[in-house]
Amino acid sequence: MKLTQLSLATMMIGYFSMHAFAADTLADAFKEGKLTGEIKAEYSDSNFIGKTHSDDISAYGGSLNFITSDFYGLKAGITFQTSHLANSDTAGAVFQDDLDTQGSVLSEAYLDYKISNTSLKVGRQYIYTPLVSSALDGKSSESILKDSFEGYVLTNTDLPSTTFIAGYLSKYQAKTDGLGKSGEFNTFQDGAYTVYVKNTSIENVTLQAQYLDENGMSSFEDKNAFYVQADYVLAGHTLSAQYLSSTDKTKASGAQAGQIFGLRATGGLGIGKLGYIAAYTSSMDDGAVYTGAGTGTSDTLFTAMPVNGGGVAARANTDTVVGGLIVPITSVTTIAYAGESFSNDPGLGDVKAYGVIAIYPYDKNFLVKANYEHVATEHVFTENTEIVRVYVSYKF
Repeated sequence: MKLTQLSLATMMIGYFSMHAFAADTLADAFKEGKLTGEIKAEYSDSNFIGKTHSDDISAYGGSLNFITSDFYGLKAGITFQTSHLANSDTAGAVFQDDLDTQGSVLSEAYLDYKISNTSLKVGRQYIYTPLVSSALDGKSSESILKDSFEGYVLTNTDLPSTTFIAGYLSKYQAKTDGLGKSGEFNTFQDGAYTVYVKNTSIENVTLQAQYLDENGMSSFEDKNAFYVQADYVLAGHTLSAQYLSSTDKTKASGAQAGQIFGLRATGGLGIGKLGYIAAYTSSMDDGAVYTGAGTGTSDTLFTAMPVNGGGVAARANTDTVVGGLIVPITSVTTIAYAGESFSNDPGLGDVKAYGVIAIYPYDKNFLVKANYEHVATEHVFTENTEIVRVYVSYKF
């Protein structure tokens, strides 16, 4: 009996010590909350892919986020997003699923309860994992608006050097509705489940694994994916390997299974601050690879292009090679890159691309970035395609 009382007392002391700096009242939790935001603007011009003329678009907007302080393990958060167009008449179909959106949406509205090393986040929220991901800053999925999920996400870090995440997704909000307005929260399939594990217990090694199971409205719409990644840091270089297998029953019979393997190396060249990236992926089945839920998963593959993402590399029976050179010049970082996908696909066939990115962080809050990418396809489209993006962000 005394041992039980002692254990209970120890747990209570630990709990209240953990929340010793929590707000005393619910009102204080709101008063001591944190308000952050971002103002964004983006211009893009593109004839992607195979259009006879270019479409251009100028969009601006941003987000406002508020998170309460801790109230005995409980926090609440909301994120409001808005997007508007300066030249909506010239947007065209190229941007209908990306920048062509006007409107506002409450993309995050959640409760987050934490006790010891376990937290449960319930409601609308951004999620960032390899197979379930909202749009990623600095990647091809970056835009004025982020996509978001509604559901339950459980995170636990009890095991040493290990993060475990389990989630259930019930709704999804796309960046746009495809008709020029901001996306709304709609039912996501018939629900989806995911489990993610990350471990760093081996020195210089990071291991990740994730499984995603989407229940379709019918058995002909089911999807699932399994992902593994290993990263090893050696003398300033990071060597990585990834494997992804998927099943997409919305595809034709014989083209439902996808499988891809990838390798990547990044690091310095030993000459000043020059850096490099080299990546290779090979899809090995007759079906395209399903990279997961959310626009951020379009950047999961190692050979995803900075502007157009990894859609080309995810095609069936396709080998892709990408290389880049990172050149810091004073305050500007320039990245020049090129890549090619080899495929017998009668649609696009082989695809070649090259581009350049210039990134200028004026200070820790203000960022300017310019992207240019050229894409040439072997079949169908005889016109080369050009894409230009200029992105400005101010965080406060």
